Amino acid sequence: MNRMDSDITAVRDLPPGRLEPTDESVSRTWHQVIRRRATPARRSSRLLAPVLAAAVVAGLAVGGGVVFSSTEAPWGFGSPSGTKTKDANRAAAPAETVAALNALADKAAAGAAGATVQPGQYIYVKHDGWAASFEIANATPGEDETGLIKPQPRELWFDPQGMVAQEQAGGGAPAQSVQPESTASTGPSFAHPTPEWVASLPTDPDELRAKLRGEMGDEDAWSTDHQVWSAMQEFYASSDLLLSPQVRAGLLRAFTGLRGITSSEVQVDGRRLVAVRHTERESGDEILFDPATGHAVGLRSVTMSSKVTLVEPPNGPALDPGVMYQATWTQKVVSAVGAR
Repeated sequence: MNRMDSDITAVRDLPPGRLEPTDESVSRTWHQVIRRRATPARRSSRLLAPVLAAAVVAGLAVGGGVVFSSTEAPWGFGSPSGTKTKDANRAAAPAETVAALNALADKAAAGAAGATVQPGQYIYVKHDGWAASFEIANATPGEDETGLIKPQPRELWFDPQGMVAQEQAGGGAPAQSVQPESTASTGPSFAHPTPEWVASLPTDPDELRAKLRGEMGDEDAWSTDHQVWSAMQEFYASSDLLLSPQVRAGLLRAFTGLRGITSSEVQVDGRRLVAVRHTERESGDEILFDPATGHAVGLRSVTMSSKVTLVEPPNGPALDPGVMYQATWTQKVVSAVGAR
């Protein structure tokens, strides 16, 4: 990690009132600080921003990610990749993952229309999550680390014109205002969507895949498709409810041509979901889909490091080995910031 690392740059350029660091971004920096790996950090986005400052100043980092299943595939949707990759993962999606995505797309194509947002309304997103926390202050590089799984609730209100969080609340803490951003300089995109832009997206899978890849920047450490998957995690987390059946299905079919993804079916809080994972380096990043509708309903991540031990609370959910975070969400259109 160096002074030009994307996470450090994000902290240095952070404006007053910016949203607090996400679990994933803090977890990533925790690994960099503790393990002193030379691998550059992945692409930083608007919600994966102020990382190092929170980790060093607070002395406590909250791990980001979500649950993942075992290698068994009880419903025939394949198995998640557990392979560690030193370089960009360019493996084609296996046949069972292609089949799973096409099955989701078929369900999505038959679904209801996307939500309509009127002027002055906001997108409210409630996350139900659990995250691992790690003590940084006395950590020794190279030694095993232990993280304690803790509740990680979060509520966010997004301005639909760019999907910038206007206020957040979590864990009983007071809501915090967030300095607005503008899409005027770059226009709407997957990073800063608007309802009108989402409605105008092409429905052809090849066009959508090319559009996604075209929005990604140059990144030597992480593959373009890893960046695509990270961007889609963020896009779905604020904008899933806006998708029309045609665009939702088109995106799912577009994913069949991505490199480095696998799939499996999992149980999260007793709910049967399809987890589609992108694996690269020592992490597996997932988007959770409802097999009945094709909607994205959550995120999951898993560490593949043998040096990390995770301790679950006695009354918490049963997480699979390596799970550093698990979250599902609900989304709705509301009349004002703070409304639920």
